[in-house]
Amino acid sequence: MTAGRRDKLVTLERFTSTQNDYGEEVETWAAIGTEWAAVYYGKGSERRQAAMEQGSQPANFQFLSNAQTRGLTLKDRIEHNGSWDIVGISPDTPERGLLEVTAVRAA
Repeated sequence: MTAGRRDKLVTLERFTSTQNDYGEEVETWAAIGTEWAAVYYGKGSERRQAAMEQGSQPANFQFLSNAQTRGLTLKDRIEHNGSWDIVGISPDTPERGLLEVTAVRAA
């Protein structure tokens, strides 16, 4: 089970590119693992502003810092009630062993 607020099991995905039988490039997303996360959605005012400007919704995902979460990049994404594009990764206070990822999804 999980400790604290990390109560959402999310899938971490990495962009991959392969070739089909005709030699054409096929773009796909491959799961690189699952992690328990605490999910914090933007405040109401932030959501309304983002919707007016871009039609997107922001959220912060807080993970335990481990080899898998430290390996995330801005090219990866998170699957949790839809696809979330990672736009920022910042370690939280190191003594707590946490990593925070900011992500957005199209509304």
